[in-house]
Amino acid sequence: MVDNNRQWPAESDDSLTTRRTMLKAAGATIVGGAGMASTTGSASAQWFSDVEVIEIDDGGLVGGWEADDSLPVADELFVFIHGWFGDTTVESQAEDVLESVEDGGYEPDEAVALEWPATTINFFGAEGDTEDVGEVTAGLVEDFYDDGGGNIRLVGHSLGGRCVLWAANKIDSDYEIDTIAPLGAAADGDMVCDGSFIGSGEWYDGIAEGAGVVRNYHSENDSTVGSAYGGIGGAALGTDGSGCPDDTPENYVDVDVTDSVSSHLGFLGDDVVGENLAENLDSTEEGDTDDGIF
Repeated sequence: MVDNNRQWPAESDDSLTTRRTMLKAAGATIVGGAGMASTTGSASAQWFSDVEVIEIDDGGLVGGWEADDSLPVADELFVFIHGWFGDTTVESQAEDVLESVEDGGYEPDEAVALEWPATTINFFGAEGDTEDVGEVTAGLVEDFYDDGGGNIRLVGHSLGGRCVLWAANKIDSDYEIDTIAPLGAAADGDMVCDGSFIGSGEWYDGIAEGAGVVRNYHSENDSTVGSAYGGIGGAALGTDGSGCPDDTPENYVDVDVTDSVSSHLGFLGDDVVGENLAENLDSTEEGDTDDGIF
């Protein structure tokens, strides 16, 4: 059973200092990337979108985090969560990813993008908010199943990758998210490992008990995540994968798409990522990713 109230050892001052140093360099890159993200996706996505947007917010001073709507009840539901600064283009980002998995042969009955307040220069604040967004997402999923919904395919890019993994950690033990797919997840790889050393393993139990399959898509070309996470001798989840292939949950797989994805934003709408996910929604096999080129 996942203990959603457990406390984990805080990072040391040296660790936090190192993270802040790396993020000073990465921050400008990510903010610049967010600017580029506003130009991704087709123009028609904003006007003729197949994606329903549901907003998740912190409620200000008078309430906690909550969503402004429930998930549509369907046999097959695709849900996308954006990353840092992605709330301004969440609909087009979701459309890009949706199109890539549909081209791969997956046809959801409904598609949803979850929008959360990620446009802030305070990266650490946004990173911390992903846990709350993940908890709200878990509640939405529980209600979806209670209302008779079928399968949920939960995809998250960058900090959205943290959100979807937190959702697995926060969901009640009576439920299980069918597929979770982080794309270029902004996280340390050891968070999905077995927790054999301090600070690692925060998502291990959640993945093992709260998800059917977790497919983590990573690219060595994602220098944005790679410069901010992993540290000396460590792994960045969205760049290197977990870094502990023998110590991840049985339902978890790292999928290397380096040959296809050339940047942090390159995951969005990538044909190889979409085809691989569509063909392996319920599988922990890595699958064929050798056809992609830059």
